[in-house]
Amino acid sequence: MEIQRVSTVSKPVESPNFKAFYVTLSEKNLGKQIATNVVDTFNSKILPELRKTQEAEATAIIARANKETLARDGFIGGIVTKAQDLIEKVDVFGLGAGSGSRFKELAQTVGDYNKISLPFRFGKDKNIHMLDFALAMNKFFIGKEGVNKIIASQPSGSFGDIVQHYLAGNPIKDIIVCCGDNVFGDKASDIMTFFTKTINNPNKHLGLVGVARTPEEVANRFGVLEVAQPRGENEFQLSGFSEKPPIEEAKKIAVDGKNIANTGLFYISKEAMGNLINEIKSGVNNIKKNDTEIYDFANAVKYVHSKMNDWFKILPERGADVKVVNKWEDVGEPQALYSFATEVKNGEFLANFPKEMANEIQTSFNKRVRLEEKMPYINFSEVEEISADKIINAKDIEGVKIIV
Repeated sequence: MEIQRVSTVSKPVESPNFKAFYVTLSEKNLGKQIATNVVDTFNSKILPELRKTQEAEATAIIARANKETLARDGFIGGIVTKAQDLIEKVDVFGLGAGSGSRFKELAQTVGDYNKISLPFRFGKDKNIHMLDFALAMNKFFIGKEGVNKIIASQPSGSFGDIVQHYLAGNPIKDIIVCCGDNVFGDKASDIMTFFTKTINNPNKHLGLVGVARTPEEVANRFGVLEVAQPRGENEFQLSGFSEKPPIEEAKKIAVDGKNIANTGLFYISKEAMGNLINEIKSGVNNIKKNDTEIYDFANAVKYVHSKMNDWFKILPERGADVKVVNKWEDVGEPQALYSFATEVKNGEFLANFPKEMANEIQTSFNKRVRLEEKMPYINFSEVEEISADKIINAKDIEGVKIIV
């Protein structure tokens, strides 16, 4: 028998602002500095602008997801999750505790920064950071108190702070997890509609977001999501995983010449998290990566997928769906940042900011980023107009001049 999650909500909610968004940080990797310079600044300067569209868009997401779920699965009234359920039952975690080793040279050149806190000035007393893009994409889950911070003193893996959060006695909820250095060009409302539909469906316990890439792009670099039956436009059942496959394997599992790269944005149901936490409490840890990273999010997702039949009496592919987005970048290395900066100049990756702010950011990138010329550069300094001598004498990283 398949487990069902039944809603008991009978009336609509006036203000569907989601409740809990947490950013996980590490003292070792500038966590306290990022908390002050990025998260607190986001709460005070950027979040008020996002609030102007947050409520209306969140209401539309819920309405659209409920309608699509009814049409797709034939649920009757009581089973479809309502807005109040989402306010009370969803925790969202942005992962920002990593060391950013691939980004170290650039971050240290610009200053004492981690990759997610790299500052890019776009107005008087205004900076935009990599983490701000992840926060803006998840704006529907940020409550009135703003983004919450979890600053760990000891590392325990990419999923560690989330596990510790629930081991500490916080109520276990449905969770959505995103990486703080990942950027999406799709509208947040489209991605969040997928997650809301997945939460609405009592027989879904995993939801992952992927992006189509060629085998050459994913080989030895990205995890690949193997998919089965289509669930709708750009949505599929998840049949398995291939972790950074070699080129030969990537080509074998490609569909129409493309693989689906795992973006690291995913959903796990309350029931699955409950089972996982109970196992860990009992002394069983099946998501360990190594002795330092004892709780790993990639291993957690794979393990939940493998336990669908044992825990919920459903096939793994029936319990997990994948949404394929149009545009995504893992901005964890300088070359990816350069590519991202060029696309921001062209208006990409700004859909989740209010129009006026998006225009400001794009204008600033146009002034400060030159990647197509003989002497490409990125200007991180406070001064917009720079001399040719300053470009010539700037630090060169991967063929791009860095001006600070």
